[in-house]
Amino acid sequence: MTSAVQDAGGLVEALPPHLDHPVRLGDYLGTSEVAIMIQRALNGVDPRLVDHGLRVGMLLDAMLETAGWPQGKRRRDAYLVALMHDVGAYRTEEIDRLVEFETGDVWQHSFYGYLFFKELSPLADYAEVVLYHHMPFELFTDQEPSVRFLSQALQVADRVDVLFLRNPQVDARALKRLLEQASPGQFSPDAVTLFFEADRRRGLLDALHCGIDCDDAVRRAVDAAEPEAAAAFLDMLVHVIDFRSRHTVTHTVTTAWVAYELARRLMTGEGEAGRVYCGALLHDLGKIGIPLDILEKPGRLDEGEMAVMRTHVSLTESIVAGCVADDIALAAARHHEKLDGSGYPRGLVAANLRQADRIIAVADIVSALVGTRSYKEAYPKERVLELLADQRDRGLIDEAVVEVMERDYDDIMRVVRRACLPVAALYRRVQDEYVWLLGQLAQVRGEEPLAGAALPIG
Repeated sequence: MTSAVQDAGGLVEALPPHLDHPVRLGDYLGTSEVAIMIQRALNGVDPRLVDHGLRVGMLLDAMLETAGWPQGKRRRDAYLVALMHDVGAYRTEEIDRLVEFETGDVWQHSFYGYLFFKELSPLADYAEVVLYHHMPFELFTDQEPSVRFLSQALQVADRVDVLFLRNPQVDARALKRLLEQASPGQFSPDAVTLFFEADRRRGLLDALHCGIDCDDAVRRAVDAAEPEAAAAFLDMLVHVIDFRSRHTVTHTVTTAWVAYELARRLMTGEGEAGRVYCGALLHDLGKIGIPLDILEKPGRLDEGEMAVMRTHVSLTESIVAGCVADDIALAAARHHEKLDGSGYPRGLVAANLRQADRIIAVADIVSALVGTRSYKEAYPKERVLELLADQRDRGLIDEAVVEVMERDYDDIMRVVRRACLPVAALYRRVQDEYVWLLGQLAQVRGEEPLAGAALPIG
């Protein structure tokens, strides 16, 4: 995949790096906190990739320092790219290939990661680095020299960590032999040389053996980042999760805006509504760790599947812990609790549930009811209000919150629909570009494009 893929950048006009929010997210969390949440969330995808991005970031940063890159925005951005470079890896078979030294065909995850960086992050300039980070060195042709250098440096750092994962006792001599055997076909000899010079100066293999303090490493790397980047990176994380299934594309934005509109009407002060909005925006981050066959099951989940589904709340808790204020973290993790104690994960009762918790619980239900699911169509207003009233009458959800939803349903949903439009358009855009890239790959290989090809996530 060479210059033909580069043309994907001109497929459609670029969107702004992030979407509009009713509050300044930078008032509630910083870029380093969002980066930590992204790292924790990616750890939830597959146990074989735990802290992989963190270690690759450390290796790449040392290589760039050795290459003469000074501290500053360029190195910090490259670190963030390395931290999130496998953002497109969702499916087990993709990860199976990623954790092999000889990666085989991983274009699908490279395509999806490329599109997420290009369309959904403030690091769009590095999207092609992600696109090419598994491409053999011998296939590079007319790419920009900076893309070629950074893609190959990232690939060497990535493969070194994979070798370490497969054999933690690997020594420098064996590692050098393996990398040199794969050069110059797979790896740039210059990138391999750069890695071993960085290892000589910084003791990189020793650092891999000793382990890394994840949160501290991320904070040191990105603490000085621009505060406005926090919103863009958080948007990226939310879309990474919601775009896994076509049925959940607008779930988080719907939940967050319903919660915000309810909070504006029920709580005093814009600040409180903003904190509710932030909690709602984070409420489903843990779903990144739920298998797609459960998220997409076209029927009721059985007992075992429901147990797995419920783990998304505890995973959300672990992702947001220490990254946002305690009240926001609690609001994000209590959306499945019920006033009578029948909810999960803790079976809290009315006395334990704050107004913010109750608002997000209702907003999450509304979002699920008005959206499609693999097992149902979107419900009309009358059915939504009927089901809310039923849960209210059974003592499961807050009466005052439901009353406001009933009274102002049309006004609230008008705001929600307006907020969802750009998200739905963005999903279609990413899907169209993904299909286009698959078509380009098929042409290069002399294959027929896949009929009905779509994103590898539902």
